Amino acid sequence: MTGILQTWLGYIQKYKYNNRFFRKSLAMILIMASIPGLIIGLSIYWIATNNIEEELQRLHQNQIKNRAVNIDDQLAFLEMTVSHWAFDSKFDEKLKSINFAYNYDTVQEMYRTLLSMESAHPLLQKVELFLDKPRPLTFSTEKYAFLSELPEIENYEVLLKHDKSLFWTNPYPAASGRQAISIVNKIPGGSSEPFGAIIATINQDSLQKLLNTLTPYDEGVTMLFSETDNVNLSSSAAAGSELDEAIRHAYEKHQAELGEASEQNSKPESFLYDYKKVSYSVSYGHFSRLGQTWVYISAAPLTSITAPVIAISKWILIVSITGLVFALLLSWFVSRRIYSPVQRLVTLLTGEKHEGVRDEFDLIEQHWQHLSKESESMRYKLNEQMPLLREGFFLQLVQGYLISLQESDIKERMKRYGWETEERQFVALMFQLTGFSNLEGRFSAGDENLVTFAASNIIEELLRNQYEQAEIINFHNFSIGVLLSFPSSHPVKWLENDLEQVCNEVTRTINRILKMQVTISVSKWIHSVKQIPHLFEEVRQALVYRDLLDDNQIIKAEHLSKLNVLKESSYPFTLDKEIIHAIRNGQETDAVDLIKQFMDELSANGSTEFMLQQGMLQLLGSIRYASLQSGMNPVQLFGTVNLFEQLAQIREPEEMLKWFRHKVIAVFVQEMISRQDYHFKQIIEQVILYLHEHYMTPLSLESCADLFGTSPYTLSRAFKQITGINFIDFLTNIRISSAKTLLIETDMKINEVADRVGYQHSYFNRLFKKYEGITPSQYRELNRTE
Repeated sequence: MTGILQTWLGYIQKYKYNNRFFRKSLAMILIMASIPGLIIGLSIYWIATNNIEEELQRLHQNQIKNRAVNIDDQLAFLEMTVSHWAFDSKFDEKLKSINFAYNYDTVQEMYRTLLSMESAHPLLQKVELFLDKPRPLTFSTEKYAFLSELPEIENYEVLLKHDKSLFWTNPYPAASGRQAISIVNKIPGGSSEPFGAIIATINQDSLQKLLNTLTPYDEGVTMLFSETDNVNLSSSAAAGSELDEAIRHAYEKHQAELGEASEQNSKPESFLYDYKKVSYSVSYGHFSRLGQTWVYISAAPLTSITAPVIAISKWILIVSITGLVFALLLSWFVSRRIYSPVQRLVTLLTGEKHEGVRDEFDLIEQHWQHLSKESESMRYKLNEQMPLLREGFFLQLVQGYLISLQESDIKERMKRYGWETEERQFVALMFQLTGFSNLEGRFSAGDENLVTFAASNIIEELLRNQYEQAEIINFHNFSIGVLLSFPSSHPVKWLENDLEQVCNEVTRTINRILKMQVTISVSKWIHSVKQIPHLFEEVRQALVYRDLLDDNQIIKAEHLSKLNVLKESSYPFTLDKEIIHAIRNGQETDAVDLIKQFMDELSANGSTEFMLQQGMLQLLGSIRYASLQSGMNPVQLFGTVNLFEQLAQIREPEEMLKWFRHKVIAVFVQEMISRQDYHFKQIIEQVILYLHEHYMTPLSLESCADLFGTSPYTLSRAFKQITGINFIDFLTNIRISSAKTLLIETDMKINEVADRVGYQHSYFNRLFKKYEGITPSQYRELNRTE
């Protein structure tokens, strides 16, 4: 037995009774398991009630008697209170002459009086004053209002016409059709010509509670009514219910059997009444209210009280305990089975250890909300990145990076981005912008991407409004690709005409907004998505055949014949040689002008972009060959940059000319000038050394130029550029300096000094005075004296 108990305790300890779901499921099952015991207990209780019927009747009569006296006292006190109000000095004849619209103090005093009257008795709900003179009005604690509607006035005047000055009424005029008992007292008290009335409305809930005291138990019903039917109350949900009518009918039958003498008897009487298999103890009595007789009836079922029966109670206790133990065991087993899937779910969420879990569903809700937030966040990020993903996918598709995929795989990916691919035909367009260098300050260098982006937006807006499936691809080099899809059932001829109109509209829009020209190449029509990369390669190659003399063009690659496009053109060899010669001589401006003539000659006679590009590539090759002939290494001169690749990417003639000027001509000429400067520097150094050694001999610029193998002009320009002074001045400075040394350090005559430095005597004197400001003799005397 002990082992079995320990095993059970071990099972019980394995479960967390502090877990909310387990507790709730266990409690719910306990309640369900207790229902059979509840039914058994009620059955036993029903049998036991027959033994206490007489005791219940006696107790019930005593309670009814005491509580009826209390109700009668409460109503009598209320009648006395209301009757005294009519003799209050505030309600005398002066009220007939008061103008309430202007007499504020009287109005406030009346509000306070009515408020005090309402609190005079706990049964009062509202006290209202009606005045018929000087003008009909009603006065309450909330407001006063003049009566203008004749039916409303007549309802109140009926109260003044009543034959009694103090009486009960139901309902009173302002009750709006609800069951409200009121006591009315005419004012002023004792007057034969009353002009108003105080209407005290009974609080229905308070009177109902007071009336419910006649029913000692929660079950049963209590009624209060008058013979004139001015009062009719019931403790049931609504007066006049089926039970009320049955009990009232039984009362009237009982009265008829006893005779009229019983109506004058105020003592409570009783009888038993069976209604729908329920036995009721019916007690009744009479209240005399201001000349009216009110009847109260209290009906309580005999089953509402059960006396404790010891023998039965023991059996009930035994059965209840047995049922409770059985319910506990059954509930524990069932709760364990119900809780097992929840426990597995919690284990999955928290791991093997979940001691800190109090509310399993709260934990599940938290994880669910966390997953929902993450899912929503991922969905938001995906929607946010979807345009970029779609753009990246189509960019890879048109550039051929997805060529390894199968046709079905490409279609499936296109469907993910909202494209229909079944029974469709496709066409590719390539828009090429030209004329960027002619925008005259609208855009600056480096704005190429900005211009291309603006053009792609224009194209996207026009095409998306026109076509259902259109993908715009920005290549960021003045090129914009477009992929269009149409149902296969649409005629190609009709689509081509419509597409041409749209292309013309795009061209006009870009011309107007961006001031640039547009060349559009249109591919052939296909039905296989795997051929889309070939379409874009086709339209990209077709752009090189645009006519340089036309601003805007539409080229249909399907109808393009290279034999017709490649027209005969001659290469300007003469200009080629002149350009090389100008570059070698350092004449940068002349070389650029000659390249411009070279391009004009290539573009003559309707030459295409392809022919111009090929001619410029040939010219670039000639310049590189000339650099090799001049002893320059093109790799050192231009670096590792692939000039041919850069030139092949340029499509506009103006951009080609600008590129040649800054990337080729300027670099070549600068290198030539730097090389010439080094050569002339060596020559000038030799000339200076020669002048210092032979200044006493007859020297001239021409003789020195001949001696060192250059022209007098070149030597003079290089000499001035390197030394800062011209050749003659430099030679004169050497001779004057030597003459000054001879005049100071020797006793040679002046003519001998002049001859020694290479001058005639007369010319030497003039030249020396010009440079020093004094004659040679004066210079010698001045310096020797010092």
